[in-house]
Amino acid sequence: MSASRDSTILGVDVGRRRYAITPAQIDHLGMLDPDGDPTDQRGRPLICRDLGGLLGDAAPPAARRQHAITVSLRRRSVALLIDHIDSLDSEGPLAVQPLSPLLSRRLAWPWFLGAVVYRGEPLLLLDLRRIATDVAIGAV
Repeated sequence: MSASRDSTILGVDVGRRRYAITPAQIDHLGMLDPDGDPTDQRGRPLICRDLGGLLGDAAPPAARRQHAITVSLRRRSVALLIDHIDSLDSEGPLAVQPLSPLLSRRLAWPWFLGAVVYRGEPLLLLDLRRIATDVAIGAV
C-alpha cells in the first residue's frame, strides 16, 4: 500500500511507545518478513532495522512478519520495522509543535521534528528520512 501525501499525522507503535510520523516521509508501507530477502521497488536489497530498537525500546519485536515503513534514499532503501500504524486525525487535524531548544540539545539523536498532542498526551514526531540516512550510512 502506498502512503498518501497529505497533512494526516500517523501514529506508529514500536514496543511500548507511540510516535507520530507524516505520510510524506514514507515511500511504501506494507508487511515485511525481515528474515527473507526483501527488496525495494527497484529490486535493490532493503536494509531492515527495528525502529523500536533504534529509539531505545528494549522490547523485542512481537512477530517475525511486521509492518514496514520503507524510506527510499538515493542509493539504498531502508525498511523501518514497526508493530502497528494508524491515523491520529480521527479527532481533527493535529498541530505540530516545535521542540524547545533546551530539549532538542538533550536528545541522543536529532531524529525528531517536533511533537503533537493526541488525546492529551505528547507524541514525538519522527524524522524518518534522517533515521533512514543514519541507518544507511552505518551511524547506528
